[in-house]
Amino acid sequence: MDFLYNLVVALHLLGMAVIVGGWVVARGADRFPVAIVWAARAQFVLGIIIVGLAESMDKPLNYPKIGVKVVLSLVVVAMAEIGNARSRKGESAKTQLDVAGGAGLVAALVAALW
Repeated sequence: MDFLYNLVVALHLLGMAVIVGGWVVARGADRFPVAIVWAARAQFVLGIIIVGLAESMDKPLNYPKIGVKVVLSLVVVAMAEIGNARSRKGESAKTQLDVAGGAGLVAALVAALW
């Protein structure tokens, strides 16, 4: 079970890297990166799996931190989905990209510093 937990955490970290790294790289691009959309979706699902696995393994959980991370994750997913839809219509999605990337960065900081 520890291997599965560590694997899911590693995938979660890779998703964070795609969101934040994709945000930095795509700031000058015309289209919203689809990789950020998929990483945001994966982050949300993997976060829920991490909490479930941690509970099943009797690991101590910080529920206020989890609540903050869920809200930030929903912001990232919502902005990624909206930005992707706007980009497909040919509209600018720079605001959504910046909010998604910024919220992803804040979520990473919350995870590391709280």
